[in-house]
Amino acid sequence: MEESLLQVLSQYVSHRAAENLLHKALAQGRPAHPGEWARLAEEVVWPELKRLLPFKEMPPELKAWVRELKTLAPPEPEAEEEGEATLLEAVDLEDPASRAHLAQRLARLEGVVGVVVTGKSGREELFAGEPVSLDPAHLLLRRQGYRTFYAVLGEGLVALRALGQGYVGVAARKETNVGRLLHGLRRLANATEVEG
Repeated sequence: MEESLLQVLSQYVSHRAAENLLHKALAQGRPAHPGEWARLAEEVVWPELKRLLPFKEMPPELKAWVRELKTLAPPEPEAEEEGEATLLEAVDLEDPASRAHLAQRLARLEGVVGVVVTGKSGREELFAGEPVSLDPAHLLLRRQGYRTFYAVLGEGLVALRALGQGYVGVAARKETNVGRLLHGLRRLANATEVEG
């Protein structure tokens, strides 16, 4: 993201000036996800660019860059209220019917091109086209204790949610609202944890 922001800034100032501007902005802290990059561009980079050049509003290319990152950003966490657990959806990844129902429901979400629902005793896969193997990513991330993860890969994105001994994985088009997708995955809870 740093390189793409540098390219956008280089349209308005020299490459060296763009590097200096970005370096100065990053001195306040390096963004960890797309939403933080968008915030850095709006709250730090844009005011500095505005001070240097006679812009009254954010230039279109920078505005488009910020807008794109905001679509990739997960939603802001809502304040937890009493009864928050009732918003969770308990799923049993060991029950074939439950796995199939969840996979079909997730496959209907806008932009989704593939779903994998895997439990200890079986799996359900639905893909429109070439299947994507998400097992290696899950196994690697599980060692680090992840709960929810997403990554933009080429023309698409993948999102994973660890649940008990299994996981739910979704492959989607790049323009899919990843915040909405992650929110839906975070609502899933292992039925044995909810009941127990």
